[in-house]
Amino acid sequence: MNDPLDALLDARFRDETPYIDDDGFTQGVMKQLPARPRSFQAQRSLVILTAAIVSVVVAYFASGEGMFVRDTLARLAILPPVQLLILLVFCGSAMILAGAWAALSRARDPVA
Repeated sequence: MNDPLDALLDARFRDETPYIDDDGFTQGVMKQLPARPRSFQAQRSLVILTAAIVSVVVAYFASGEGMFVRDTLARLAILPPVQLLILLVFCGSAMILAGAWAALSRARDPVA
């Protein structure tokens, strides 16, 4: 972060440069520029949310109305305690590693 080039550029841009009067030319050019295009972020979010909800409903009914969840929980309930503990430790470790990986990759992101 203490790159000499960064310090040089920072010092260069901090120098007081006198304003050159252009008799309103810059302001006139800015007024003639076309308006920014509208952002459709809200519409995109709504479409994605709707698609996600529809996908969940379709998957629910296509899977036999969630019977696989009940069957999986019933199978987990009859596991011996040692196997259940191993499964829980494995799942917890996987979540911790995934969270650490996400945090570290986010910390290295120069844009964020």
